[in-house]
Amino acid sequence: MRRKPQCGQKGGTLLEGAITLLLFFMLIFGVLEFGRAYNLYQVATNAAREGARLSVAPFPGTNTLPTDAEVAAQVQKFLDSAGARGATVVVSQTAAGPEVNNVTPVYTQVDVTVPYRFLFFGFGTVNLGAHARMRNENSP
Repeated sequence: MRRKPQCGQKGGTLLEGAITLLLFFMLIFGVLEFGRAYNLYQVATNAAREGARLSVAPFPGTNTLPTDAEVAAQVQKFLDSAGARGATVVVSQTAAGPEVNNVTPVYTQVDVTVPYRFLFFGFGTVNLGAHARMRNENSP
């Protein structure tokens, strides 16, 4: 004896497949979005670190350190080469650190803020910030 096919099951299977595919693609796009954001955060962190490193080491053979503007320009060049547009860079070469053996060392702090625009999801723009702080080699 033959059974009649259930008409409602075909539609249910189609609906389950559509929901599963929707969730799967949202997961994939979420992973891509997070990967892009993390990549941009790493670029900002590396740019801040490179700026701080440049700022604390004197020019070869001298005791002369680069100025805040020179450090900021170098960091901006690093960010531009990595495709990070619209970043702001703040350099402070006179940050006083904790006193060690009655000496207050001088630190350089480089703060980088990069705007991140979501590609797949319409959440707007998020500012990703990174900073690096290094001790000045000319400190006593």
